[in-house]
Amino acid sequence: GTCGCGTADDDTDGDGTPDCDDGCPADTAKTAPGTCGCGTADDDTDGDGTPDCADACPTFAAKSANPGRCGCQEVDFDTDGDGYMDCEEHCTADADKIHPGVCGCNVSDQDTDGDGIPDCIDACDDDPTKSDSPGVCGCNVPDTDTDSDGTPDCNDQCPVDAAKTVPGDCGCGRVDGDDDSDGVFNCNDPCPNDPLKTHPLDCGCGVAD
Repeated sequence: GTCGCGTADDDTDGDGTPDCDDGCPADTAKTAPGTCGCGTADDDTDGDGTPDCADACPTFAAKSANPGRCGCQEVDFDTDGDGYMDCEEHCTADADKIHPGVCGCNVSDQDTDGDGIPDCIDACDDDPTKSDSPGVCGCNVPDTDTDSDGTPDCNDQCPVDAAKTVPGDCGCGRVDGDDDSDGVFNCNDPCPNDPLKTHPLDCGCGVAD
């Protein structure tokens, strides 16, 4: 027979190869152990050259030794070179960020004036007292209205006179009134109640000369 005198031509696994010539006498699928050994198929599901039995990612041809940081089915690639794999971050093309933050990827979340509002959404990024808008007076100038007349001091030539925003003829703090309607304001009219005189002259105010 095949096995010679003194050795039975038994074929335990019934694969057509006698046990004496069968490296895996109890494994119908093999006659030699191959890479994976008897009882385990040397299949290579992903066709990467590494049998499934020795392949950490048997269905992903790009990996075989180990799943890496991203696991099977995803390549361990670090596009921006920041030390974080693309699978581990949300800003794969921004080396300074792994999360978008407030400003988004590729835009710094820097807060120059330290007011808690990032520069990217701060209308006055160098003025900690303003962020939503420059206001009426602009960045770095307070919109204070000292006399509460509705006009900020930056645009008010009389910031402590609620009745005026410009000095007029009489100046801040003095009314530009003309009681006698003679065309000369009281502040410049020595005879403020005499429409016929703006100076007392010899006879005085209220008395014709």
